Amino acid sequence: MSYQLQATFSRGVLDPELVYRSDLELFRSGLAECENFVTLKRGGLRRRGGTKFLGELKDSAVGGWLIPFEFGNGQYYMLEFGDFYFRVYTNVGRVGTVEVVTPYAKSVLSELKFVQSTDTLFIAGGGIAPQALKRLGETSWTIEPMDFEDGPFLDVNITQTNLTPADTGNPVPDMTSNTAPSGIVSASNGSALAWQVFNRSANKVVLSAGANGWVRYQFPSAVVIDAYMLQAPTDNSQNDDMPWQWNIEGSNDGSTWTILDTQDGQDTWASSEWREYLFPNKTAFTYYRLRFTQGGGSTSNDSAISQIVFHQAGETQTAFDLTASDVTGINGGVGFQASDVGRHIRMRGSEGFWRWLKITAVTSTTVVKVQVFGQTLLDTGGTTIWRLGAWSETTGWPSTVGWHKSRLAFAGTTAEPQKVWESQTEDFNNFQVSHTLVASDAVTVGILSGQVNRIQWLIDDNDLIVGTSRAVRAVGKATDGEAYGPDNVDQKPETNFGANGITPIKIGSVLLYFGPYGTDMREMAYDFSADGRLSQSVSEVQSHLFRNGIQGACFQQYPDSVIWAWDTTGAAIGYTYERQQQVHGMHRHTFGGSIECMADLTGSIADEVWLIVQRAINGQVKRYIEIMQRPFLGGQIEDAWHLDCALLYSGAPASTVSGLDHAEGEDVVAYADGTDYPVTVSDGEITLPSGRTASKILVGFDVKATATTLPYPINSQDGSGMGRKMQIDDCKIAVFETGALKAGSEKTYMDELIHYEAGDAYGEPAPLKSEVLDQTIETRWQDGGQLGLEVSGGKPCTILALNFGRNAEP
Repeated sequence: MSYQLQATFSRGVLDPELVYRSDLELFRSGLAECENFVTLKRGGLRRRGGTKFLGELKDSAVGGWLIPFEFGNGQYYMLEFGDFYFRVYTNVGRVGTVEVVTPYAKSVLSELKFVQSTDTLFIAGGGIAPQALKRLGETSWTIEPMDFEDGPFLDVNITQTNLTPADTGNPVPDMTSNTAPSGIVSASNGSALAWQVFNRSANKVVLSAGANGWVRYQFPSAVVIDAYMLQAPTDNSQNDDMPWQWNIEGSNDGSTWTILDTQDGQDTWASSEWREYLFPNKTAFTYYRLRFTQGGGSTSNDSAISQIVFHQAGETQTAFDLTASDVTGINGGVGFQASDVGRHIRMRGSEGFWRWLKITAVTSTTVVKVQVFGQTLLDTGGTTIWRLGAWSETTGWPSTVGWHKSRLAFAGTTAEPQKVWESQTEDFNNFQVSHTLVASDAVTVGILSGQVNRIQWLIDDNDLIVGTSRAVRAVGKATDGEAYGPDNVDQKPETNFGANGITPIKIGSVLLYFGPYGTDMREMAYDFSADGRLSQSVSEVQSHLFRNGIQGACFQQYPDSVIWAWDTTGAAIGYTYERQQQVHGMHRHTFGGSIECMADLTGSIADEVWLIVQRAINGQVKRYIEIMQRPFLGGQIEDAWHLDCALLYSGAPASTVSGLDHAEGEDVVAYADGTDYPVTVSDGEITLPSGRTASKILVGFDVKATATTLPYPINSQDGSGMGRKMQIDDCKIAVFETGALKAGSEKTYMDELIHYEAGDAYGEPAPLKSEVLDQTIETRWQDGGQLGLEVSGGKPCTILALNFGRNAEP
């Protein structure tokens, strides 16, 4: 007899093609089968936790998707997305009657990408404009399209097509006197020429004989102003009369003023120079004034300006016509389309500054209604220097979203599948670039490639990691010593192993992603010798688990560091991953139904894995939301939770458990105070047999966990023993806190290894075992010397090591 010791199972199940590769080091830590066991970072096998039934999807016939929402401070939610709605859950059940309408059909839910900032979840994909989902309170939630500012935009027009606006966005008319054509202009020095500040002509208007003063405009009715421009006098370079410290103030009575904007240190003006200023304001005022406290140059006299141009908040403007001279250059030469409503346009004004407009209606292929945002246009002159918005119903919407250096990044439209757009720093809706670029401006970068490969996902790291179907690239600084921004950006290749659309798992600085067909998992990590990131397959020795194509994945960091994935058939795969310890153990899992979604969420004592499971219940298709329970990590045997789709009764001793309508008509296990009872749910309840009672009764579907060792060959005197008949007749199994375990061969007989012993309490389950179980078992010569392990019912099981004796034919 030859004894074989297997002290670790850290490689999990191996591909059947490797079943005889005993020359590989990983063979000694692998298994031929591992189902519903989790390989542990420390080498053992532990029975996976069961699942808790939480609720049925709104429509079991249609299905849904799970998206985590982690608000923090112990407030963790899972969102059930379905066909044009979402509902809210915690791990104790649904939150009130919250149900919010969304723009997402069930068919696009798996395509959605999302990132979160405090109480807002940003969502992209599905062919829908990016959305902002917000938690306003425990039972108050909203979702609405993101309101973007100033872009992003396509390339600058290179055709002769001219765009001409019918208005400017300036609510102040071209004044011809202090009271005409409308409104009232006044200044601190009582000048009869104060109106020239608003006559849209370069000049010099003295507002005060000293350093302090003001000029104001009174509207006929209240108007919302949110920006302004100032122009220095035509001869400012000679005497520097321009103010350099001022407030913009609003009032509705001309006496009580609200400060809207404050500027200081605005000196060194060139003659006729323009400067722009924006401020947040949603309030309409009748009076607006520029009140300066420092002006008049070094002599502090004759403070003067040339012009002040107010901008009326875009959304409050009456839309005006923007007319194109031709359709050339607009939507591939077909002109404006109805799908352009909401799209941005950027035009360069006569003073050289860019303005952005939003299309509110399409009148024809050459005429649209627009509102102007940011700053007003100085005049209604036409220009050939313009850009159309990159995102719209016409060009498509971004398919993915991510974070990068305090910016919100989007990528991958229909028109520009290889383009990445990043917002301004910490201003996630703003894609503006300044007249003179600054580091905080928005960033746009194209991903270079020999093929047109749509961007699949974005992952934040030191660089922005960009996954496409043929390669993974990185967007980062062009020069390390300078701040990242639109004038210091570069992109470089990382690996030519592409990816599919499943969001990767980021663990520390390592990225785990799935190949373009979803049939392999790759690990990308920085390599010092290569001075870059390298990608290698981590699923090669378990490739059979991926052949059906992976549908999605999530990461449960605690307690066992497991990546959970599911494939197109609804089967689940667990991957125990601890890179520093070289733990790469994969294992199959069955949940008595088809897995349609898995998502991770922070829990109170461990990370939670939520599932949508399609089950056949009493002849009907049901889709349930369930939460995988923490595996047994010590305690009382009755606290174990290894049944699926289960509910727990805890209280005074009882023999009947009700509230089980979700399992109506099905055979289940009642795990009552540590003892299993097979029962059937009838009228939503079960009753323990023979009048038994229990204080803790877990009722759910049985889960069989199985593992089979590899056929490790015994060397015979005349050569290798591979292929020769072998028989196991003795095994020693080290277990920890184990209440049930069988060993043997599934083809013949499985011996129960946990028994009552003398001194065990009568009427109670056998105590948990933490010892070496020594058992003589029966297997056939045809079994090839492979040992099978099995456990079912509600009891825990952890296997630490095996030592089994085998006989082989001569």
